[in-house]
Amino acid sequence: MSTEPHHIPHKERVLSKGFAGRLRRLARPLSLGGSLVAVVFWWYSLMPTLIPRPWPMQAGLSAVCVIVGYAIGALIGWGFRASSRRWGWHPRRRWRLWLWAGLGAVWLVAVAGGALAWTQWQNVQRDVMGMPRLDLAAPALMIGGAALAVILLLLVGRLLRRALGALVRYSRRVGRGHPAAPAVALAGMALVVLVCGMLAFEGLTRLATWHYGAENDSSEAGIAQPRSPEVSGSPDSLVPWSSLGRQGRTFVSETTTPAELAAFNGDAPLVSPVRVYAGIKSADTLEARASLAVRELERAGGFDRAVIAVWIPTGTGWMISESADALEQLYGGNSAIVGIQYSVLPSLFTVFMKPGEAAKAGTALFNAVEQRWSELPEDQRPKLLLFGKSLGTEGVEAPFAASDGRSSVGNLVARTDGALIVGATYVNPLLTQLTREREPGSPVWAPVFDQGRSVRFVSGDPHQHAIDSPWLEPRIVYLQHPSDPVPYWGIDAIWKPPEWLDAPRGYGVPAEATWFPIVTAILAVSDQIDQLSPPDGFGHNYGTDYVQGWSTVVPPTGWTAADTRRLEEYLAHHEYDELE
Repeated sequence: MSTEPHHIPHKERVLSKGFAGRLRRLARPLSLGGSLVAVVFWWYSLMPTLIPRPWPMQAGLSAVCVIVGYAIGALIGWGFRASSRRWGWHPRRRWRLWLWAGLGAVWLVAVAGGALAWTQWQNVQRDVMGMPRLDLAAPALMIGGAALAVILLLLVGRLLRRALGALVRYSRRVGRGHPAAPAVALAGMALVVLVCGMLAFEGLTRLATWHYGAENDSSEAGIAQPRSPEVSGSPDSLVPWSSLGRQGRTFVSETTTPAELAAFNGDAPLVSPVRVYAGIKSADTLEARASLAVRELERAGGFDRAVIAVWIPTGTGWMISESADALEQLYGGNSAIVGIQYSVLPSLFTVFMKPGEAAKAGTALFNAVEQRWSELPEDQRPKLLLFGKSLGTEGVEAPFAASDGRSSVGNLVARTDGALIVGATYVNPLLTQLTREREPGSPVWAPVFDQGRSVRFVSGDPHQHAIDSPWLEPRIVYLQHPSDPVPYWGIDAIWKPPEWLDAPRGYGVPAEATWFPIVTAILAVSDQIDQLSPPDGFGHNYGTDYVQGWSTVVPPTGWTAADTRRLEEYLAHHEYDELE
């Protein structure tokens, strides 16, 4: 006798069974091939890279790697089964059971052993960088988080597959069995997805611009309008305080004070530093901002200083305080810094939503400053310098493009008195050239180009090999840590090992780090997101390294290595915020 309630209509019972059937199909057995490749991807996802990973980040990355590996393995398995059926070969059920049993044992060992190995690798790297060790709960939490994420991603993937299958079946019915109907349907769906993606990107851009634009209109706590005529935003300035933006107001209000200059320089002759800045709202275009900055620089007395640093900020307009303080202390205040804002978005957003803006800003500002600087008598010109960090380095290289469109070392040396380029991006054309054409035997984290005559790399590695050949002036310095992901990670990590894995490895780079196709590129995302998480001297945090950078590019007369160490110790007691 049936136990099914008689009061339920037959049509509803059929729908219920259909829904239950769909659920069973979503929970169908796993693919053997997919599970085999997934365990390999899992193991390699635990390998250390340039930046230590906390357990939530590791759980998410490992889950993504497992799903990608599973999809690849399932596709290979499908092809193998199709070929086997074609040739009339069918594996025996007993063989499959043995294979599943063996694979299950491999998974148990890989999960437990991998979690322990991951904890050990991470703690060794953290010890070198002076970061807190992972606690005893971290591996268990990582495994649990990864398992939940894998289940969720697997269900999403199966739902998408079911949706595609339903679309293909529907297109065949509507197209009356025409063989091209599924292809047309899939192409139409792809077009819809593309259009929706473009609209979503535009919407996200507008939302991000609105959000960060509102933040740009605010000010950090404790920031007050400066009174010194030597800085922008003061009552004497051509640039209104309200137009500077959040980063600009912070920059000008934190100019090194006479008391701070005297605390380090003692009784040496001191002058008030010049800091000039034009924000997004200071003028409508990059060219107008650059022109305003030059007029402001002249008003504030910047062209009367010993050095002028043309400064290309990062995405939000952030001017790195550690570097500015280092230059001003180095010259006892006899310096001028000028920068313009080109975006309100963080660098990661600016790269995708406003590509090329940093390069345009750098070209506009440098050309405008250089034109006014070149009008001065040669014996009265201050040293013309360039500075940029991260995305800002694109703007440093951009004004010196050669005839083929790539930046040229010769042009950079001919038109400046020096440059400090910090944590340059992987795609920078000049950095790419210097790295590609480095002398044999020099590592990617400290390349030697043209015997170091004009360009040298400072890594912070205590074991970096010294260059014996003369270093001519002007000097170009690339400051980049071996553990900084910004100069070393590119899209090509998907299919080939990055060069930072080659021997000898730089300071802070784990000996256990290795490369595996696709997986290593996924791990690179974590490095880019957490690039500022290590302490000063590692990752994308340069702290007091700016002192060595500036004192190497343009050391004042009589400056010594002991002075560099003394200034590093002095600035180390200041608190800075390396958040962009």
